Amino acid sequence: MKSVKYIAAALILSLAAAIMSGCAGFYSGVSKDTVMVKKIPEQKPDEVVEYNGVLSEETVKTLSMNAVNKYFEHNLSLEDIVFEMFFMDQQGIKTLLADATSNVKMDRGFLVEYKEPLKKVASGVYMANVMNIYDPSDAYGVVINAKDGEVLGISKVTNPSAEKPQKLFTNEELESRANEFVESIGEYKLSDLELDDALYYRGSVEYYYLKKGSDEVVLSVLLNANTGQGLGFYKDMMTVLQLLMNKMKAAYMYEEKDKK
Repeated sequence: MKSVKYIAAALILSLAAAIMSGCAGFYSGVSKDTVMVKKIPEQKPDEVVEYNGVLSEETVKTLSMNAVNKYFEHNLSLEDIVFEMFFMDQQGIKTLLADATSNVKMDRGFLVEYKEPLKKVASGVYMANVMNIYDPSDAYGVVINAKDGEVLGISKVTNPSAEKPQKLFTNEELESRANEFVESIGEYKLSDLELDDALYYRGSVEYYYLKKGSDEVVLSVLLNANTGQGLGFYKDMMTVLQLLMNKMKAAYMYEEKDKK
């Protein structure tokens, strides 16, 4: 029964990963004007951009496009993109955390351990897919705080394992690239952070940063390990979910390997 629960939790987190990395297939069943069981009223120009204390779809669309333009040096307009999104409320995030930590030894319960990150997503998050209509391979996953529009995560949808390495990067070189990427985000000082784990997966590497002097993970950056190129980042609660998900994925893969 424990292994069944473990596999179920892994599947749930894989779904979250698909959402956060912008897999368009998932969104095909989600109507653009529907958020979970809530219906978003269709907007007219100049109408109020919030409903029930969270952002409207049109606002999320603009914020997501702006994030792609800012962090990946694009100049896309709303007419240049295909946009789809999914809403996850705080309860949904708590459910993911409960599953992800069910097999993790913790001194405190996850609601206490992640109290501060959870506070920041009290209104939930939007997970959006942004695709360049002129180049379908140019697609991004964006996570937006539903309350205030803060970009909590963005990543370019790619398959680094299918690319030929330009050169063999050393761990030190990749770490240096990760630090440069952190500085390019423009919201963090490296002097306030401490580098923690680095997890490799199919041609990519994700670096996790702690708030200096604490064990609180606050940021992760994703690199293409073959090119050293920055592929994206996650902040606060999204970083926690990324870390737990990837550790769970790694543990599951090792477990399957041992069975063979």
